[in-house]
Amino acid sequence: MERGVKLTGATVHFVNEGMDEGPIIAQKAVEVFQDDTAEVLQRRVMEQAEWVLLPQVIDDIANERIYVEDGKVRKK
Repeated sequence: MERGVKLTGATVHFVNEGMDEGPIIAQKAVEVFQDDTAEVLQRRVMEQAEWVLLPQVIDDIANERIYVEDGKVRKK
């Protein structure tokens, strides 16, 4: 926020041996407003991105609609 970024968001990825290196499953951007506090922005990211993406991704994995092939996420 101090650098004036306009977007932040959430990324869901498969876990591998590295730190945040697994293949990306889904991403969602969230707008940063000039008067945001860290707490307000964190809540917006949770509500608009994390809480939307995670149930969708879990459902896709549970129903075998996505998989990793050659290090990339594929959808059936």
